Amino acid sequence: MDGMFTNNFSTVDWVIVACYLSLSIAIGILANRYTRSVSAYMVGGAAAGTSLNTASYVGTYLGLVTVMYAAQDAFSNGFAYVTVGFFGLFAAGFIGSTGFCVRKLREMKLLTLPEYFERRFSRRTRIVAASVCVLAGVLNMGLFPKMGATFITYATGLNSYTDLGLDPETIVNLITSALIVLVLIYTVLGGMVSVVITDYMQFVVLSVGMGFGVYCCLDYPGLGWSTMIETLAEHRGERMFNPLAPGGYGWVWVIFNIFIFFFATLAWAPEATRTLTARSPSVARKTFLFVAPANFIRIGIPALWAVAAFTLVSQHEELRAYFFPDGLDAAPSNPGQAMPLALGAIVPSGLLGILVAGLMAAFMSTHDSYLLCWSSVIARDIVSPLRNRRLDGRQEIFVTRVSVVVIGLFLLVWGIWYPLDESVWNYMAVTGSVYLSGAGVALIGGIYWKRASEAGAIAAFFAGLVAIAGLFLDPINELSGLDITQPLVGLFSFCFCAIVFVTVSLLVPDQDVRQKQERTAEG
Repeated sequence: MDGMFTNNFSTVDWVIVACYLSLSIAIGILANRYTRSVSAYMVGGAAAGTSLNTASYVGTYLGLVTVMYAAQDAFSNGFAYVTVGFFGLFAAGFIGSTGFCVRKLREMKLLTLPEYFERRFSRRTRIVAASVCVLAGVLNMGLFPKMGATFITYATGLNSYTDLGLDPETIVNLITSALIVLVLIYTVLGGMVSVVITDYMQFVVLSVGMGFGVYCCLDYPGLGWSTMIETLAEHRGERMFNPLAPGGYGWVWVIFNIFIFFFATLAWAPEATRTLTARSPSVARKTFLFVAPANFIRIGIPALWAVAAFTLVSQHEELRAYFFPDGLDAAPSNPGQAMPLALGAIVPSGLLGILVAGLMAAFMSTHDSYLLCWSSVIARDIVSPLRNRRLDGRQEIFVTRVSVVVIGLFLLVWGIWYPLDESVWNYMAVTGSVYLSGAGVALIGGIYWKRASEAGAIAAFFAGLVAIAGLFLDPINELSGLDITQPLVGLFSFCFCAIVFVTVSLLVPDQDVRQKQERTAEG
């Protein structure tokens, strides 16, 4: 397998990557001079304009793990996976055009989303929400480092360095460790100021690099749009284009992903942070409106790369035997390796360095945004509310930085020892549901339903924990004799949380609501 493609990653490309990453780290170090306040460290001072906030949002959402999980699923399921890109486009477009929830959140001038749950419900609700948020968030990003390391290993040709006595899996684990250390240094130093600044640079570099990648897929000998479409149709059929076709994803997967993208756009902490970094409610609304097309593009381009990889694999007998030992119409093996391996072969040297540099910067951007989100939630929404005296600004920054390091150590262990799922996207969606299913209904209900109660919100957050079962389906299915899937578990968690939230809110209303009802009855 290793010898089938000549990898184009050369010394010039390594120089490009090294220079770009060095520049990003230098900006992180310089940004440390401007992170003396909690607001600056966590939300960049809440002063980002529309263009900068939009670029930062895209830079966070379009991470290397996004490219990898989209390519992995598309290598197995073709353009049917691009359906989720449309869900993201419509969700962000609706929220951006209406200001649904985000206008109210920005008007409240929050630093973290759990603050809203204290203002609307209680401090206990805030602590519960934050705890579930961190649990889901850290589990969600557990596979990020390994996916990024897999891309770097195969896109740069490092997987062929077996003469050093290292197998590809060991190389991936070593790169995983190095990436985590790099991100920890960058994040601890700069905070959100460095994230916002470098995201703008990354947006430009990554756009150029991804554009070259698309061009190469369409222009490379043996590829091209018509060839790729014909190859998919010939070997894998209608399910590569229609998620509802026989053998495809099915209705449960479709409905579950509609919920995921809508609620994630509203309540997933890294994206919600972009609401809070905006200069004004108008900027927050416009940010979502302008990123709507990017929500489709960030799925569509990696899917195109994956289809190009499938087309190339179908043309080489040795690669077919490696990726599809049971035939091209069966489920693939090692699908996460195909796209970076193909890009390393079809993108010429120099351009390949720009592409890899942009994606590695995207890796850093996503990680530091996520690390800052979960760590700031720990400091501001768990540790501080639990103390008799709230943490002051310096203490919050210190606890946030310590939390970044602790989470990074967890990722190091989890990323190396936890095996990659057949669909990393399903893993991420179901771990996200642990928080989103409860937070989504509590957020929307809290803003738009007067009878929403503290008890209902807390019950909804605990109900969302049922989604954790999606991480242990193999033993559950083996013991029960059932065939439960991760999308089914995730969809159930959303429906269950909504029912629990409404039911408990009606049965256990807040005290002021109960008093109003009693006065009404007496009158």
